[in-house]
Amino acid sequence: MIDTVVAGFAADPLLRWVWPDANRYTRCSQPFFGLLLDVRLAGGEVWTAGDGAAVAMWDPPGGPYGPQPWRSWPGLQARFSAQERDRWARYEAAVGDREQAPHWYLGVLATDPDHRRQGLAAAAAAPMLAAADRTATPAWLETATASNVAYYATLGFTEVRHVDLPDGGPRCWLLRRDPASHPAREDGDT
Repeated sequence: MIDTVVAGFAADPLLRWVWPDANRYTRCSQPFFGLLLDVRLAGGEVWTAGDGAAVAMWDPPGGPYGPQPWRSWPGLQARFSAQERDRWARYEAAVGDREQAPHWYLGVLATDPDHRRQGLAAAAAAPMLAAADRTATPAWLETATASNVAYYATLGFTEVRHVDLPDGGPRCWLLRRDPASHPAREDGDT
């Protein structure tokens, strides 16, 4: 799963703003995505499709279940340069005003570049989108890739706002998906 996510985000504008050097990206992205995966495995939801060629990592409403595995973030950040830590802090400050009401958060959706355009990302995201619909809970995500905004629209997400990061940083879009409403069946059951 880590290999899929690292490959899938290799050209991501946000991550390449933080780690513009290809070698630095490779060195830092694996432990970074490893922490994100550990957090979701310990207290969220991780779904795959295509034998791991697509990965979706979710936080449940209210944040990860159980103990907060984010305690590992300071140790991971200690491996980053001062500029890299500063860029992560600027990103968080810019997009930090997220939805406060309960929501599912799609933290990572990635497809291995060799397997794109096969519907695998949608398949990996589908179980939690269905759960959000069943529980009438919205879903949120952020993306720094312009083409992703249109892609996520096909999954029902709409732009809430966007921010332009300083110092040549990318534009980041915050997207929300309201739960789909399902009309009652003819027999009266919902």
